[in-house]
Amino acid sequence: MFGGLLSASLSRQPRLSPRELAIWLGALIALTPFAVDTYLPSVPAIAESLSASVNQISLTVPLFLLGFGLGQLLGGPLSDQFGRKPVAFVGLGTFMLASLMLAQTQTLEVFYAWRLVQALGGGFATVVSAAMVRDLFSGRESARVFSMIALVMLVAPLIAPGVGALWLMVGQWPLIFGFLSAYALFLVWMLWQKLPETRPVEVRNKAKANGDWLVGQALKSYGRILTHRRAVGFLVAQGFASGSLFVYITQSPFVLMEVYGLSAQRFPLYFGLVVLGVMLFNRANLFFLRFYSPRQILIRVLAVQAALAGTLWGYVALGTPELLVILVFLFFVIGVLGAVTPNMQASFMRFFPDVSGSASALMGTTMFAFGGSLGLLMGRLHDGQLTTTFVGLWAMILLSGLAFLFWAKGYQPIKTDHI
Repeated sequence: MFGGLLSASLSRQPRLSPRELAIWLGALIALTPFAVDTYLPSVPAIAESLSASVNQISLTVPLFLLGFGLGQLLGGPLSDQFGRKPVAFVGLGTFMLASLMLAQTQTLEVFYAWRLVQALGGGFATVVSAAMVRDLFSGRESARVFSMIALVMLVAPLIAPGVGALWLMVGQWPLIFGFLSAYALFLVWMLWQKLPETRPVEVRNKAKANGDWLVGQALKSYGRILTHRRAVGFLVAQGFASGSLFVYITQSPFVLMEVYGLSAQRFPLYFGLVVLGVMLFNRANLFFLRFYSPRQILIRVLAVQAALAGTLWGYVALGTPELLVILVFLFFVIGVLGAVTPNMQASFMRFFPDVSGSASALMGTTMFAFGGSLGLLMGRLHDGQLTTTFVGLWAMILLSGLAFLFWAKGYQPIKTDHI
């Protein structure tokens, strides 16, 4: 079905270097941080327009991440069956439609509903990125490509709040969702013209020849992955690591704008300082991959992250915290995720070269739905106190490290690891 509709696109097979592939896949994955971060400066304006509280609108961030994870769960096996590009086209079309509808929303309930549809489309569109990398690379090389993709992707959360603030200056908050729709349209062109189909037809047809079709293949693939003890450990460790990031994203309007009184125009600058930390450690990760395996890097950075997060919580709990000091701590605590996530992805994907679409879906779901659920939990536990936010941040980082060491047994080599 998909192949017939999109055969012209699928016949295009551009030859890309790893760096070129990382740029285009990074632009595709950047759809997610654009969808999450661009509207953050407009949260108070949207709340006023929809007669809701700031916290009610902020909860659409974890809601989006939950829907995004569900979209990845559905899209991953479909990309194994029909190919990477057709599934991405369907997702981008859905995302564009939902973004246009969000721009016209007048009630909180409808806003929630279309935000969920937007998230499902985003999940379909971006789940193919990690699968494409695993189709083409493995081991230390895949970790390098994941790091390069992350670096490109990180430009989005760095500039997204500023883009949102700019649209607020020239108009009203619906313009932000018009921008998101336009960006998805650009990605349709990019996918059509620049990216190859990395899932060979013969591989797609193999499951059909064996009698596996859609639900059957999905259940078999997910069952295989979820019964692999060490792989699940990597999933859980990444889930808690993502949870720490989403606590920062979800709570940043409260911390920066409500507690410290920053304006919507100044918010992007302070928010972006922490994102710069992620970019710095992402670049450092590319350097250290020359000398260490992804697992060896993870052992070190997770220990440093936990120590710094505990110190930050202690600082906030024991005195009157200064915003500058909090930002310095967050620069490192959140920043080291630039090294954690690509190495966790590369280690996990190493286990499943033949069902990389399904594996990518579970990793994406863990990163966004699991992490988003934790962000939603923190929103529910929100009591107006900084200490609650930072003890939650520290707890998630500790749980991430414990899952990596004792569940994933990150100190042991991966059997299929040839590096």
